[in-house]
Amino acid sequence: MLESVETPIKLEVLDDLTQLLTGFDSEWSQFYAGAPQATPFQSPEWLLTWWRHFGSGQLQIFTFRDEDKRLIGVIPCFLHKWNGRRQLTLVGSGISDYLEPLIDAIHRTPVLQRFEAYLRSTDAWDICSWQDLSADSALADIAGKGELGIQRKPDTPCLEIPLSRNFDEYWQARPSGLRRNVKRYSQKAAELATLNFEHSACYEPEYMEALIRLHGLRWREHGEQGMINANRSGQFLRDVCQAFAGKKKLSFFVLRFQGVIAAVILGFSQRKELFAYLSAFDPAYGAFGFGRILLYQALRHASCTGYSSWNFLRGDEPYKAEWGATPIKKLRVIVTRYGEAS
Repeated sequence: MLESVETPIKLEVLDDLTQLLTGFDSEWSQFYAGAPQATPFQSPEWLLTWWRHFGSGQLQIFTFRDEDKRLIGVIPCFLHKWNGRRQLTLVGSGISDYLEPLIDAIHRTPVLQRFEAYLRSTDAWDICSWQDLSADSALADIAGKGELGIQRKPDTPCLEIPLSRNFDEYWQARPSGLRRNVKRYSQKAAELATLNFEHSACYEPEYMEALIRLHGLRWREHGEQGMINANRSGQFLRDVCQAFAGKKKLSFFVLRFQGVIAAVILGFSQRKELFAYLSAFDPAYGAFGFGRILLYQALRHASCTGYSSWNFLRGDEPYKAEWGATPIKKLRVIVTRYGEAS
């Protein structure tokens, strides 16, 4: 454990995974559960599973406490070599869509002042590169003056559909061409065999393996690896989904045709928000539009079971707007020492 100088806001840097898993993780989980804007990607389950599979360099979990020793902020980072420099990166970077550090709103300013003082006081790093932050990120409050330089850049937005329990009203507001296609595809498939829609909040190995297999098939048709193969994230997904199932954060949406899984959506939930992380469909059934049919059924299920939003996550592909999604702005923050090029 590393510790900076004493101030009213106490900062500790936890660098031992064993310590995190045997002492701090339960307190972190409670703090996360009380954060109103938290997503599944900021949970200890997601971030610590990510670290076990993808982590490199030195873990650096910055924790902040008030005078009563209450946890008021967590900024999970790791220090590693990148492009010849010592870079401080957020744990979860690359395959996580929301990485805004969890900081108690009342203590936002003193926590960031304390963190900035730490960055100024140590020469252990050369550059901080933080992505997938909220548009009003606390990390953007770091003052870019003196020996520190700061850049704030727009990052890839996420897109989200607001939902209500009146799904028919939502659906009637969609473009007529989309509604017609979903209906036509459904009828075309039903002429050959029954289409079965399935949902599970449990970890289902059959669903997971189908997702991994179909995702690879779909991308190979385009001459690409796809995210799961490119990042070798299959086992990570198995592990994190099992952890999320235990926390009631997991949703599988499945379309079965002729007894075989033809399309899968993997989603994570937080309160009344559903985050659609990955989807896949069998390219052999491309003529039936199973991806659209499953999305329609999944949105209907989410709406009717009380979810307030469906988040498509990163990427502003045109089809998302067709389904009624609107952008959520994101930010990237880069901090350098004076004289360092970004």
